[in-house]
Amino acid sequence: MAETVRRILDTVGVQRERFYIDWASAAEGPRFVKLLTDFTERIRELGPLGEREGLSRDRLRFRLEAARKLCQNMQFRAQYGNLAKEIKKLGDYSPENISQLVEKKLVPQIRKRIFEAEVKELLAQGPQSLEALKEATGASEEELAGILNSLEKGKK
Repeated sequence: MAETVRRILDTVGVQRERFYIDWASAAEGPRFVKLLTDFTERIRELGPLGEREGLSRDRLRFRLEAARKLCQNMQFRAQYGNLAKEIKKLGDYSPENISQLVEKKLVPQIRKRIFEAEVKELLAQGPQSLEALKEATGASEEELAGILNSLEKGKK
């Protein structure tokens, strides 16, 4: 689902405009060429990945790696599959419905797992204040409290 990709991009700080999905049949060669040409131009306008987003190469690489690990996580994949089944059962494929369901069912996991990876990396560098973690990750205080509590429980 494209909406899930958009939400992951939002969480890692990559502009949504860098992702585009459309459909063209094999018989629509000119349409396919136009889609690719337009998207290529859009990416050129945005510039190198991370530049317009204000992310250093290292921070961008780290966040994209966290997103990759999220997508490989079996619990997340199961949630994603369950959501797809729920949407199919409801029969409502409207963008609004999909957006609402992704927000409710997947976004909390997306944010938790990506922010948790980032917090672990930051804490490995030494003690960090809550404000520093909040600023570096973009997570809310509530999200950080949950992550820090789970990390503390994991130590015991």
